[in-house]
Amino acid sequence: MHLPGTWLERFAADERHSTPRAGFDIGEAVAAYDRLLKAFQGRVRIQYAVKARPDHALLTALVRRGSGLDVVAPQEIEQALRAGCAPRHMSCSNAFADRQELTHARIRGVTTFTADSSDMIERIANVCPHSAVFIRIAQENLTQAAIPIAGRFGCQEDEAPELALLAVRRGLKVAGLTWHVGSQQRDPTQWEQALERAARIVRRTDHHGVTVHHLNLGGGMPATYRASTPSVETYASVILAAVDRHFPRHRQPRLIIEPGRALVADAGITTASVKAVVGRPWGTYVILDVGMWNAGLLDNLCGIEYRITFPGHPSGCATQPVTFCGPTCDPLDCLTATTPYRAPVALATGDRVVIWSTGAYCSTSALAGFNGYPPLPQHVHAPPP
Repeated sequence: MHLPGTWLERFAADERHSTPRAGFDIGEAVAAYDRLLKAFQGRVRIQYAVKARPDHALLTALVRRGSGLDVVAPQEIEQALRAGCAPRHMSCSNAFADRQELTHARIRGVTTFTADSSDMIERIANVCPHSAVFIRIAQENLTQAAIPIAGRFGCQEDEAPELALLAVRRGLKVAGLTWHVGSQQRDPTQWEQALERAARIVRRTDHHGVTVHHLNLGGGMPATYRASTPSVETYASVILAAVDRHFPRHRQPRLIIEPGRALVADAGITTASVKAVVGRPWGTYVILDVGMWNAGLLDNLCGIEYRITFPGHPSGCATQPVTFCGPTCDPLDCLTATTPYRAPVALATGDRVVIWSTGAYCSTSALAGFNGYPPLPQHVHAPPP
């Protein structure tokens, strides 16, 4: 994924600066955007999920590349506007937005929203009349997702046509259907199941004279963490084949995807140092100067396992199972793993450690000063446009 000589490789190898440090390469994120668009053969419109990483320079670069933006809260709308994103290219995917949030979106020109209940449709119709709405459908069987997104999200299949009809009666446009197959979804066929369900819903809405113009495939495409996943090209091939199978060529809805971590996770890196190596009868603990709270590695609590390398130790050296811990005295400040991490037996205090694929969510979820450790400084590399 990272070729020798890239900015990320140089950042990882740079020992002139003390740790901990976090780096992010906008060029890598833009390259991931281009690769995703190419994999889908130009048949999708990309709306980057701002919540994954809202850096201004990143948003500006993606908007210039042609990306729309998926926003949730007023602050994200303002960030999108500052990045040059036109309101018509934003979609507010917050299916629980209150009147104040909807009012702010309307005033700022946003006209596309998401709903998965009759209450939300009524609220949108009252606050943002004549706008467009995506009907969000619940997704089932999310066992291959690192972070299942279910429960409070999405209506049942039988409800979707009724919500579409309600939206039309209340003067809204039905923009289309949307769903989310779970974050870091390792099974591309999850989109196949969702598209089959969407096709059944479209046939029912067609029967009532309501045309579905778009299918928003949501997020969920994976980054390169510790567990292997299929390539982006594999996901695109499975999804496009499912679209062709379930929707006739002359009536295919336009496709939208909302990637977050798939664009930015692999563009981020965290460098750390070993504070201590502690041997106990039940295991060995490696204490780092980065952890759950000051580096924002909270995705690990949901099953994401980061790749970790040891630049000062040769490949093939003797290793042992270890548990990596952060610098705080909080017992949760450690990286859990289904298969124990392994570190060089010779790893010692002061050695450098590199944590890869930390570009998504880490910069905004780090706590400010917990236990006296401030969030990591963020070093953002923006190549010339």
